[in-house]
Amino acid sequence: MFVFGDAGDFGSLGGSHVNSPIEGMAATADGLGYWLASTDGGVFAFGDAPFLGSMGGQRLNKPMIGLTSNG
Repeated sequence: MFVFGDAGDFGSLGGSHVNSPIEGMAATADGLGYWLASTDGGVFAFGDAPFLGSMGGQRLNKPMIGLTSNG
């Protein structure tokens, strides 16, 4: 991950093996964390984003195509 300007770097998957491409990113309401989601349903939390579960490794009927935060 590359950080520009005053954006915070709270972690990334650089150097990690993921089973499918990352397709979405959503920031926390305070901007101090984010979630990444992959097409296979894997969810990864960084900063103050709570990890609330993941569907990675589960069979999905269709690939995950979106991610949003409700806070």
